[in-house]
Amino acid sequence: MKTRLLVHGSLFLTALFYGASYTVAKEVMPRLIQPYAFILLRVVLATFFFWGVHPFFERNRVQVNRRDLAYLAMCAFFGVAGNMLLFFKGLSMSSPINASVIMITSPIFILAFASFYLKEKLGWKKLLGMALGSAGALLLILSAEKIFARGGAANSSYGNLLVMINAMLFAIYLVLIKPMMAKYSTFTVVKWLFLFGSLMVLPFGLPQLSAIEWTAFQQTDWVAFWFIIIGISIAAYWLNAWALQHTRASVVGTYIYLQPLLATIIALWSGRDRLLPEQVLYGLLIFTGVYLVSEAKK
Repeated sequence: MKTRLLVHGSLFLTALFYGASYTVAKEVMPRLIQPYAFILLRVVLATFFFWGVHPFFERNRVQVNRRDLAYLAMCAFFGVAGNMLLFFKGLSMSSPINASVIMITSPIFILAFASFYLKEKLGWKKLLGMALGSAGALLLILSAEKIFARGGAANSSYGNLLVMINAMLFAIYLVLIKPMMAKYSTFTVVKWLFLFGSLMVLPFGLPQLSAIEWTAFQQTDWVAFWFIIIGISIAAYWLNAWALQHTRASVVGTYIYLQPLLATIIALWSGRDRLLPEQVLYGLLIFTGVYLVSEAKK
């Protein structure tokens, strides 16, 4: 019972951190930090943290074999480098509400990947859910400029598309990483993911790093910066990985429903975004599609 409560508490905090990140990140990006430079700082600092604290948390460490290291490097592309680069680049051109709603398409992509990789059969509920969710995401992406013109936050179809591809990569990561979470500890898996991920994002983030004017940061900018670094890159990532180790991937995936709700509340409260009827309609299509996909799994 205690472990179950800790799992759900960890997943709620993760959803809250991620929900807030859509608004908080835009406080400094791209105004003060370009997306790829931000990702480089996130991943490198998180790598130092996880490698630094790992010996204190796990004294009886298990040696990772070479084949698993290659597998973890592949997972790092999907779960750290590829999805983070696409997400922050997309978020810099998208609105907090649009980006958060598009992100919940992950369960649809998980199902699509499972049907291809694990040869899982697709029933009518799954097919209908995939169709509705995909249609809602496509309509939201294509209407980005129209929503912006009607008074919504700065938005672009290209930015929304990058967020959706990021959701696709993260879905693949959730399926691929599960065997490693069953074989090794959370800290062991995460520290290797971030090490490989930092090497992958280095060529993208390094050119933008020198353009940052650190003296231009105000107190609120530093708060936003460290929230993303500590709250998202370290705390949320570790909590999500720990929960994945102690429960099913489907339970972890369920909490993604909370992210757009929390993100919308925070974005509206901060004045960073505005909710329009189109966003509600297309969001309902996505929610319905994801619901049908999740119900079909049961």
